Amino acid sequence: MPADFSVRRWERARRRVVATAFLRVPFYRDQWAAAGRALAEPEPTPSAALADQLHRLCPFARPFDPSLEPSPWIGDGRDLRDALALAGAPRRAPVLEVRPAVLDRRTLAGGVLPWGGGRRYGVLLAPGARVVDGARRRALDAAALGLAAEAGQAIVVGERAALDAVLPQLEGVRVCAVERVPLGQAVRAARAAAAARTPQTRVVGGVVPDRVVTGRMVTGRMVTDHAAPDHALTGHAVPDHTAADQALTGHALPGHAAADRAVPGPPFTDHAVAAGAMVAHDPHLGYLAAVVPACGQVHLLWRHVHARPFESPGGPTVGLTALRRRRAALVNVVPDDAESLTTALCPAHGTPVVTPPVQPGPLPRLAPLGSTTQISFTTH
Repeated sequence: MPADFSVRRWERARRRVVATAFLRVPFYRDQWAAAGRALAEPEPTPSAALADQLHRLCPFARPFDPSLEPSPWIGDGRDLRDALALAGAPRRAPVLEVRPAVLDRRTLAGGVLPWGGGRRYGVLLAPGARVVDGARRRALDAAALGLAAEAGQAIVVGERAALDAVLPQLEGVRVCAVERVPLGQAVRAARAAAAARTPQTRVVGGVVPDRVVTGRMVTGRMVTDHAAPDHALTGHAVPDHTAADQALTGHALPGHAAADRAVPGPPFTDHAVAAGAMVAHDPHLGYLAAVVPACGQVHLLWRHVHARPFESPGGPTVGLTALRRRRAALVNVVPDDAESLTTALCPAHGTPVVTPPVQPGPLPRLAPLGSTTQISFTTH
């Protein structure tokens, strides 16, 4: 998908958000007052510290009134839509998001990526959601399950435990399961997947499932004759001597039970869907990044967030700034599970990725804040 990324424009967009936050938002104005001077940069704030600060994170001119509007933490769905696009999820399948409460939303708003129209959307209640009884839970889930049944396919997004709990409800539906994890966990999983690749394993188009419900795929996983099932390799990995024809014809791969079979027919999209697809999420910043199947890197949603590496007392980490949100204004927020992270440019795509500080092989760092160097690419 085409995009013209420029470090200079990205930094300029962040500086505009910082200037507006210091000028109009109580949370950041108070940092000036506490310091007794004008600050060039907001103090880094852990995401967990923002839970009770919503009233101070909205501009003076547009204060938050919980009696008149839903919580801004809910978001508008554009970040989820774009994260799924990066992760290689099916374009036409409805999206079912596992959440702690029902959300009155029927479609995901059109994202900033060039995908026409909005996706159909529904909510499945998380296992820990507070409901009166099981009957009420089934009634609240019915609309989302109806979307999936009508389409015969669905994308389900949630934490691993939540996916394991809700997937049995989708019997007879072809499902692409997308795991929602903190940013640090996504980086570690991508790195482990890269380390697991060997010359005997190659990536091909399609998905090999590890679970089948009434002959339909429930979730895609990497399947090889030597890899553990929880490795989150991108694409569909099969041993070299089996090739893709076994993966897409329903024949069992060597060394696996007959139930672990591929669903006959073409893959969801014209490119590989991530096996063990993964998106990074923070409770306050929303969806931040996704593992891109083509390169295996954790790509930031750089149109939505800016990442600024810095040294914290606990080591290198990143402060994220929401570029498209004005309520709540989120500047230099350190997401949950962000220890030992930095940013770089993906060598394959030239757009921002989040990596560990020490990266094997050449991976160029992003230009520092304020740099006038401009780098333009055509890719994600």
